[in-house]
Amino acid sequence: MEHTKPSRSKKKRIPSIYFEVPVNGRTYEVQATPFEIASGDIMYRVSYNNGPVHVFGWDEGLNRYAETDALADVIPPVVEMRISEKIQEMAAQLQDAA
Repeated sequence: MEHTKPSRSKKKRIPSIYFEVPVNGRTYEVQATPFEIASGDIMYRVSYNNGPVHVFGWDEGLNRYAETDALADVIPPVVEMRISEKIQEMAAQLQDAA
């Protein structure tokens, strides 16, 4: 009798996206990597200008994506808004592709 390991379903890996966000004459280079949490929601690991990683998720109160970690380094509000807009665009594209 042959024993086999139970197959693990592999989650579809969604590649990182890279984009630039111009704010007040300065350009921020952003990397956003989507990942799925246990509830099935998609969140994003976001880093700009090769800095620390921030986690963005949907914020019902703001009705947009926003940084979820209150203890993380502060992102300037205008930069967070611009990143949020790009993530929303990316989320819409992912939904259309599904």
